Amino acid sequence: MSRRRLAFVAPIVSCALVLTSLGGAATASAPAGGGGEQRVNLVALATTQGPEGSVGLSSPVTIRLRKIGGDEFRVGFTEDEVAGTGDQWRAAGWNAATVGTLLTGSDLGGYEITFDLSGRIDGPSAGALMTVGVIALLRGQKVKKDVTMTGTINPDGTVGPVGGIPYKVDGAVEAEKARMLIPIGQRNSSLDSGEFVDVVDVGAAVDVEVTEVADIYDVYEEFTGKPLPQPSATGDVELSPRAYDALESYVNEWLAEFDAQAGQFNALDPSVQALFLDSLAADANAAQQRAISLSQQGLQAGAYVNALEAAALARAAVTSGSAIQTLFTAGVDAFAAEVTASGAVEAKVDSLIERLKRERPRTLGQVGGLIEGYGAAFDALSVTFFAQDLFDQANQAPTIDDALGPAVTGAALYDIVGTQVEATEQLLELSPGGARLKQDVNPKQAADFFRKAAEANFQAFETIIVEPEAAASGVSTDQVRLFLANQDIGYALTQSSFQLLENQGIEETLGGGRNAAFGDLGGAVTLYVRANSLLAKYYALVGPACLDEALQPVCASNERALTSALDFAQQQVEGGVATLRSKNVDPTFEVGAYESAVVEREGDIADKLSALESFLGAFMKSRILAYLGGFPKAGLE
Repeated sequence: MSRRRLAFVAPIVSCALVLTSLGGAATASAPAGGGGEQRVNLVALATTQGPEGSVGLSSPVTIRLRKIGGDEFRVGFTEDEVAGTGDQWRAAGWNAATVGTLLTGSDLGGYEITFDLSGRIDGPSAGALMTVGVIALLRGQKVKKDVTMTGTINPDGTVGPVGGIPYKVDGAVEAEKARMLIPIGQRNSSLDSGEFVDVVDVGAAVDVEVTEVADIYDVYEEFTGKPLPQPSATGDVELSPRAYDALESYVNEWLAEFDAQAGQFNALDPSVQALFLDSLAADANAAQQRAISLSQQGLQAGAYVNALEAAALARAAVTSGSAIQTLFTAGVDAFAAEVTASGAVEAKVDSLIERLKRERPRTLGQVGGLIEGYGAAFDALSVTFFAQDLFDQANQAPTIDDALGPAVTGAALYDIVGTQVEATEQLLELSPGGARLKQDVNPKQAADFFRKAAEANFQAFETIIVEPEAAASGVSTDQVRLFLANQDIGYALTQSSFQLLENQGIEETLGGGRNAAFGDLGGAVTLYVRANSLLAKYYALVGPACLDEALQPVCASNERALTSALDFAQQQVEGGVATLRSKNVDPTFEVGAYESAVVEREGDIADKLSALESFLGAFMKSRILAYLGGFPKAGLE
């Protein structure tokens, strides 16, 4: 079957939809169980500025675990100095509690985890250490006294890069530790002067054995001498025959829609095509070709994701191109009205939400559909919120040429999300069966768990990226936020989502109803994944040195860490899907994200980051379904 391509020329806008260093040392622990409070004593490593540059030091940290009953999951932070900790430290603690809970299959409520710090310290790079402490308490296992480490923790369990490692060796010496673990790819680390040194040699000179580690499973065994169980990654991620056949049909439908839209786009005046739609159409063509390739390989879930993207981008190109004359002749308001009337996104979202409200979920397949559906609705409302901001910016622009960029970006996003809402209604038909929903499990408890973790991470992003950039540039934080929102769709949507939360909350945004808790959960997971993706892009895996002027990633600051993160995240999805399949759950959405991400990870750095986000989302949702099904420890014992 031949496929049409969209014609175009000059690029102006691309609308494809698709963050003080720390470380630590363990000294002793008490096993959990039997009630009461359990604790583990650690020693965090840090760097501070002395008269001659960076200096390594250590600071005691105690993690306490207490069962409090009920549904609430509490994370607390205490300090013995005023403002002794900061947003980055809190985010690291929330991430540690989140990751430790998910990876062990522990309850998402009924616990209080407290991090007690002596002295002043801030930063994310004690995250892996804190996670080890949480997991050891949850599993009732002791940690060894001779080992320390530094490294952030990513949501999938990988250990992220940190700074100041050569100086932290002195902190390990101060804490009398014989071994020190560091993130993979950071054996050669820089001094203040910019000179790189071999940290293994630095450690050997003071009798500290330095070892690179990739993920929390490696770290846990080093700290406890015991393996941390994980679901088996078989690599066999397949759909049921029923889902396969249905998706194959849907793929052809969306590719046919792409053909129709391509014909309409190619019929537009060439001057309109030449104005601004090159990148949009190029992305549509690339998605179409990926969809065809995946379908031919029998990977229909991944093919569906890309066929949908191709059709959505092509529709957006046609809608924006058709309305452009209105922008030039009647202004932004008329242009926006024409676009919104054509897309009718609000009506589509209302229809989707009303359908979701009527559902009576009894199986995990149905629950998975609800979570995806509500997540899509929340995303759509966040996008329309941001699109209106763009239309407002265009209205305030001094000239029509200045208005063109934000107006067209808003229009394209608006149209794309409308197509995605249509697709969500379609996919709800594919999730009827599987294991029964455990009736005494509260989805609102899980939603609250992820929402708090998302908020902590987004605040860390503000502290690590936004505030220092504002100070360095001599502008306000609001100006930095506006710049980020105009350059980075992921940041813009995350910011819009949190604004919706602040204004009225997820439940009110999604209309309430008997399934409102699943709406909370879908929105909260979306926020959690997106906030962590921002941290990966701007801090953990890419960073400012690897971003161009438009904030697009051009390299990875640590290739080994990125490759390790992708490999591990992919394996985590495979294990999660295998667990669900063993319970007769057909995880269509997770398989779709997986198949598409496997292809994306072979692309450029932006594609790799997108793949990592997709893997993470699929892994999180597979663990949530296991929790809601009452088998969160399946494959972990």
